[in-house]
Amino acid sequence: MNERPHDAGAGAAVPLFVCHANCCRSVLACYLYRHLFPGAPALSAGLGAGDVINDRALAMLRLWGIDAAEHRPRQLDRALCDEATAIFVMGPSYLHRLVAEYGADLAEKCYLFADPFTRPAGLCRGEFKVRDPSFDSCPAEDLVSEFAWMRDRVAEVRQALAGEGRALVPASAYWELCRQVDPRSH
Repeated sequence: MNERPHDAGAGAAVPLFVCHANCCRSVLACYLYRHLFPGAPALSAGLGAGDVINDRALAMLRLWGIDAAEHRPRQLDRALCDEATAIFVMGPSYLHRLVAEYGADLAEKCYLFADPFTRPAGLCRGEFKVRDPSFDSCPAEDLVSEFAWMRDRVAEVRQALAGEGRALVPASAYWELCRQVDPRSH
């Protein structure tokens, strides 16, 4: 693991937020993190990067006072994983796939974004998956209200990475459960 991620001073935590295409969920979390903690580095990527940011994500971020119009989806790779202090995925299938494709050692620093503080008892029925607002037809204002919990989660992640608040539970603590999830589902 790279002890000094780029653009970060010694000891600075660098979270990496990962979803399927880096067009919506990981973008929301990353931009919220940077917005709430100006100057704090944060990364986002997708297991299969899309072409452009999703219009729902763009509208939601605008309502939060964040301009993400310049965002370009980024493909996840091992170098990016190594650059991150911690990796937060938007669902168990992404976690399974990330570790299978990029290295079992990453399970030590991978967490389920929906609840990175709990050791799951089960993962096969959609537990711990962050719903994707990309496909929702309700107004962005309603989505912002529904996804307000993301702001709190991002703040909790920041606290945990700073060694404050609740402790993070890495995927390595429940890897056998992760292996039961179909890595192709999303």
